[in-house]
Amino acid sequence: MVTVRHEFHDPDSWLDIQKRYFTPEECKQFQLAIDIAKQYYTGQKFYPTDVDLMLHALTCANKVAELNLFADAVIATILFAVPKFCPDDWRQELAKFEPKVIELIDGVTRVTKIRRLGALADVENEDEKKVQVEVVRKMLLAMVSDIRVVLILLVGRGELMLHLKSCKDTELIHKIAVETVEIFSPLANRLGVWQIKWELEDLSFKYMHPDQYKKIAKLLDETREERLEYIENIKQYLSSQMQESGIKDFQISGRAKHIYSIWKKMSKKNYDFDDLYDIRAVRVLVPEVRDCYTVLGILHTKYSPIPGEFDDYISNPKANNYQSLHTCVTGPDDRVIEIQIRTFAMHTHAEYGVAAHWRYKEFGDKHVENNADFAEKLAWLRQILDWREELTDHKDITDIFKNEIFKDTIYVMTPNGKVISLPNGSTAVDFAYAVHSAIGHKCRGAKVDGQIIPLATPLKNGQRVEILTVKSGGPSINWIHDGLVKSPKAISHIRRYIREQNYEEFFANGSEIFERELSKFPANIRPELSQIVSALGYTDEKNICVDLGKGDLSPVSIREAINKLIKKEQHSKVEDIDLDKAAFEFKPNASVNKSKSLSGIMVDGVSGIVTHIAKCCKPLPGDSIIGFVTQGHGVAIHRNNCVGLKRQAKLFPQKVVQVSWGDSTHKAVFNVDVEVIANDRSGLLRDLTDLFSREKINIDSLRTSSKNNRAIMIFTIQIQGGAFDFTPLISRIFTINGVLEVLRK
Repeated sequence: MVTVRHEFHDPDSWLDIQKRYFTPEECKQFQLAIDIAKQYYTGQKFYPTDVDLMLHALTCANKVAELNLFADAVIATILFAVPKFCPDDWRQELAKFEPKVIELIDGVTRVTKIRRLGALADVENEDEKKVQVEVVRKMLLAMVSDIRVVLILLVGRGELMLHLKSCKDTELIHKIAVETVEIFSPLANRLGVWQIKWELEDLSFKYMHPDQYKKIAKLLDETREERLEYIENIKQYLSSQMQESGIKDFQISGRAKHIYSIWKKMSKKNYDFDDLYDIRAVRVLVPEVRDCYTVLGILHTKYSPIPGEFDDYISNPKANNYQSLHTCVTGPDDRVIEIQIRTFAMHTHAEYGVAAHWRYKEFGDKHVENNADFAEKLAWLRQILDWREELTDHKDITDIFKNEIFKDTIYVMTPNGKVISLPNGSTAVDFAYAVHSAIGHKCRGAKVDGQIIPLATPLKNGQRVEILTVKSGGPSINWIHDGLVKSPKAISHIRRYIREQNYEEFFANGSEIFERELSKFPANIRPELSQIVSALGYTDEKNICVDLGKGDLSPVSIREAINKLIKKEQHSKVEDIDLDKAAFEFKPNASVNKSKSLSGIMVDGVSGIVTHIAKCCKPLPGDSIIGFVTQGHGVAIHRNNCVGLKRQAKLFPQKVVQVSWGDSTHKAVFNVDVEVIANDRSGLLRDLTDLFSREKINIDSLRTSSKNNRAIMIFTIQIQGGAFDFTPLISRIFTINGVLEVLRK
C-alpha cells in the first residue's frame, strides 16, 4: 500500500518523494504531467484562495497517492484544471496519457460544472432542503463512471477548506462551507474516508459558526493529538487483558470526537459539554457473543462505569436489528471514554446492512426503508475501499471502481438547479411530469444545456433541462404507445388525463339517459339502484353514466338488466320491454317514439346519445338504418343492407341497436359517395366537376384510378339532410361524353 506523508515545496521535491513509491515509468508520466501543468498553471491561483494553483494540484495529488488510487488518478489530479485553460482541445493536449486519465479528468470537469455554489441557501423549507441535499449526493455518485472522481473531488475540497480563510468574499466563504458540510462530508463518510470527513466538517463549522467553534475548542482542555494518544493507551491495556483472557482474534479501534460532531450532538440533544461521554471512543470487535461480555467485565473491573450509560443491544437489539454493547467508563485522569463492543458479524451488519451507521446518523429511523436500496449501493462502495488493499492488479481495481451500480437511475436539473431523479432512459417528457403534471401535459419541446432536442431523446446524468410548453392542449396516448415516456409517474398522469377528457360532458348526457331509462319502470317494482349497478357489471353509478354518454353502453342494456332483476326478484309478470328482435333483425325502421324525435338520431327511441355516420356505407335520411355500438366512438349508423355491418353483427349481435332518423336531420349536411365509370379521355374530370358546380353540389373529396383505358372516379359529395332525389343528378351525369355507369356507393 502506498503511504505518502512527506513534505515538499516545489515540483522537483514532490517528484523525489513519489519515486520512492511508484515505478520509474509512472514517475516519467508524473514528470510529463507536471511539464504540461506548468504551461497553464504558472502565475495562476486556486480560486477563490490565494494558493498557487500548481502547489494546490501537487498537494491534492499527494493525498490521492495516500488513498492508494493508483498513478492514473494521481496524474488526473495534477492536470484537473487544464480543461479550464484550453476548453476546446484539452483532450488532444493530453492525448499522450492513457484513456483512463482523460476519463477521470472529464469526470471531475463535468461534476464541477453541475454544482451551483450556494443553491442550497435558496431552499427555505428544511424538509425539501434535506431531500435536495440527498439527491445531489446521489447525482455526484451516479454521473461519474469511475468512483475515484468523487474521491479526487473530496481531496480537492479538503484543500480548498484548509486555505479558504484567504478568500476575501465572506458570503462566498459561507456558501462553500454550507455546501461542504451538507454534501461533501457525508459523501466522504459513505465512502469510508473518515480523515477527510472530519476535516471537512471541522473546517466548515469553523467558517459557519466561528464563535461556537472557538468555544468548544477552548472547552477541550487537550489537543486532538493528545486525545488520540490517550485512546492509544486504552487500546494497549485492553489488548493485553484480552489476550490473557484467551481472546485471540480481535480488533480494537479508537477515535477522538472532533469539534463539529461535539457541537452537533450538543445542539441535537440539548446537552452541555459536561454531558458528553463520547468525546473519546473505542470500538472492540471479537469473534463470539460471549467474548463481548468478557471484554465488558474487563472494562468494568478496571474502570468505573458511569451509571445510566450502559446499553445492551445484543440481548435487546434495536428495531433495525442493530446489536452491540455500549458503555461509558471513567478512565485514567478521570476522563470519560465511550466503548462499543460487538462481534465481527454484528459490525458487518451495522456497517453494510440495514443498520448502516451513516443511515441512522444522517436520516433517522423514519428514513431507513426509503433509503434501503441506495444504502446497499453505498455499502458496496465501502467494501471496495476495504478490498483495494487485497487487490494488486491495477486493471482489476479500476474495473471494480467503475460505478455500474447507479445505472438504473439518472439525475438531471431544472434551470434553477433543483435536481430531479428519473429512471434510466427517461426523456424530457418524463422530466416535465416529474416537475409538475401541468407542465407535462403542456410539454411540446425541450432544451438540454441550452440546445433544443427531440422529445424522444434519452436524458443523461447532470444535464440541465428546460421544458418548452404551449398554452393549451394536452398529452397524447401515443406518448405511451410510442415509448416517449418511461417513468411510472408520467405514464400514470397521461392515462389519467386521457380518461378525464370530456368526462363532464359524457357524464351529463349519460345521467339524462340513465334517469330516462329508470323512469320507464314504476317505482314500486323498480329494483334498488345498487342492484342495477351490480347487474350491469359496474361498481359505481357514475361510470355507468359516463359509458352511456360515450356510447360504450346502450340504453337497451339498462332495460334488459332491469327486466331480468324484476323477473328474478319479484316473480311478477311485467310487460317485457325487449327490443332484441328489433335490434337483431335488419328491417326498415319502425316509428319509435316519434314525439321525442326533436333532434339528431334516435337510439332505441332516445336522443342525446353520441352517434356518427359509418364511412363504409354513408346512410342518408330516408335510408333504412341500423346502429352498432362501437368502443369509445358511440353508435355507428349503417344502412340496413351494409355488408360490413352484417359481418360485424354476426360476431357481436349484442352490439346491434335500433335507430331512427330524428325530425331535425333534414337540417344537417351529409356526405355520400357517387361512383362514375367512364372511358378515359382528356377533359373528363373537368366536365364532371363543372357539372357538380352547375348543380350547386359541393365536392368534399375525390378518388380516381385508371386501368385498361377505363376511368373510375368516386366523388364524395355533400347534400342537405332532407329526401334527396338522385335520379335527375344521375341522368345529367350520363350526358357527359364517355360515361358508362353511375351508381351511389
